[in-house]
Amino acid sequence: MKRKTSLDPLLATIKRVKQLGKGPMDTPNPFLFCVYHKDMYPAGDKNLGVPGKRGNGMDFDPSAPFRMYHGEKIPGFPQHPHRGFETITATIEGIIDHTDSLGNAGRYGHGDLQWMTAGAGIVHGENFPLINEDRPNPLRFFQIWLNLPKVSKMVQPDFVMHWARDVKRWEDKENNAKCTIWAGSYQDIKRVSPQK
Repeated sequence: MKRKTSLDPLLATIKRVKQLGKGPMDTPNPFLFCVYHKDMYPAGDKNLGVPGKRGNGMDFDPSAPFRMYHGEKIPGFPQHPHRGFETITATIEGIIDHTDSLGNAGRYGHGDLQWMTAGAGIVHGENFPLINEDRPNPLRFFQIWLNLPKVSKMVQPDFVMHWARDVKRWEDKENNAKCTIWAGSYQDIKRVSPQK
């Protein structure tokens, strides 16, 4: 007879398990895009970039230990537009610098969570500054794009930060299991609000 554990509700919600690929994941509606970034950046230089490396604007090699993406000197995604959807950027390790056309700017990481509603349109940039000059700058995060329903496609753009200390977590010490709740809910724990 199988012993019941507090993991049973979590396991019951899992529909399938698939190994993470080396690019965007297959996503059902309303998810437009989901990608897991894992970059093992070296120690940075005084300009927060990779010493001796210059990006070509299209560096997405999945077999490399790190990528420059669209960045030239600092890895990342310089200013670019979004419209009609939301992005959830859930950091695990490392630092991201955000700027946008609403005047928001800031540095976050190490468990922080950002919700950005593009709605009627926003231009933003997300770069990965290599702030440590004396040790590596590993970066790990998920980014999820959620399609907004037709009625909400042209809402005013918005931006909400949730610091790591406020992000909801569930833990079962007996079974050595943890779950970070970026969206939705689990058990009786509901995620932080995507609105201000």
